[in-house]
Amino acid sequence: MKRQEKGLDELSYRIFFERTFDPISLYEVEAGKVRFIDVNPAYEEIMGIPKEDIVGRTFLEVWPDVEPCWHDIIMKCLETKGSVHCESYCASIGKYLEAIAFPILPDRVSVIFLDRTRWKKSDEKLREKQKELLDYREELRELAAQLTLSEEKTRRSIAGQIHDSIGHSLVTLLHKLQSLRERGCSKEELDNAIESVETVIAQSRELIFQVSPPTLYDIGLNPALESLAEHLLIPRGIQYDFQGGNLVHQADDRICVLLYQMTRELLINVIKHARASHVSIRVHRGPGKIQVVVEDDGVGFPSPFTFKWGKLDGFGLFSIRERLHPIGGSIQIISEPGKGATVAMTAPLNMPSHGERGEPLDTAHNS
Repeated sequence: MKRQEKGLDELSYRIFFERTFDPISLYEVEAGKVRFIDVNPAYEEIMGIPKEDIVGRTFLEVWPDVEPCWHDIIMKCLETKGSVHCESYCASIGKYLEAIAFPILPDRVSVIFLDRTRWKKSDEKLREKQKELLDYREELRELAAQLTLSEEKTRRSIAGQIHDSIGHSLVTLLHKLQSLRERGCSKEELDNAIESVETVIAQSRELIFQVSPPTLYDIGLNPALESLAEHLLIPRGIQYDFQGGNLVHQADDRICVLLYQMTRELLINVIKHARASHVSIRVHRGPGKIQVVVEDDGVGFPSPFTFKWGKLDGFGLFSIRERLHPIGGSIQIISEPGKGATVAMTAPLNMPSHGERGEPLDTAHNS
């Protein structure tokens, strides 16, 4: 009966040994040398060595360059007469392994291995994503701070222009008119007063254009962008060409404002940093989307371009991407040092409803 039970135990062990998906190896330790007695099929598969090249050989003959920990757990298991755990990367097979060694006889040890490679790589990817998320949040905080500073700078600039140009001109004009009223006026003096009024009107229009261009709402995106290029580039000696196509259906006003503001930022970037002599602006309309492409012949960007916070592009290009992304838009940059840059901004024709995230758009364009 006992012999029969022993036979069943051995059979059960052999079935488990042969069919388990986890690698198992058996060792005999004699005179300080660890020698393989047996390995199961899973060991052959995971370790990549056939059984006939393993059994009967010493551990170091099979694995001459392996990390010391895999050999040490066998020796430590015999010394302590208890189970020993080890988890590490095995460079010989390019896998992360977890091993548990336990004694089965005074001079014999069995080791069960668990392949943790997939779990470890998933964990590393998770850590990378977490780091990316933290970096991204930090960039957003910097962007928010920069936007606040930029908004305040714009306020100060507008206030300064009102005070220095319009305010000063109005005070001067008031004094002139008061003087004319008191003593009468000649035609020449009246012409000067009219010229002063015209100057104030021109200054007011310039300020209005900077704050919110009337052409954008009155006659649409294409004329507004062409007017923007004329206003920003020509006075600075930069030539441009504009191709707008035929936008039969105007995009949502909010989309037009967004594209206008972002195009303005790109042109200012070109003026400040690109050292370009010519800029091309193209507007394309595709199914459910609109795209504005700004191309210059300036100094370009390093290739491949990455959206990192920097003095030249951090506030401009990074902020453009962050404004397009939530509505399902995208920005694509093609550039090489010394060969100019092409920036394509793609947005949906209609702003997504509140709480709805826009679907990413294909950046290919149609005229």
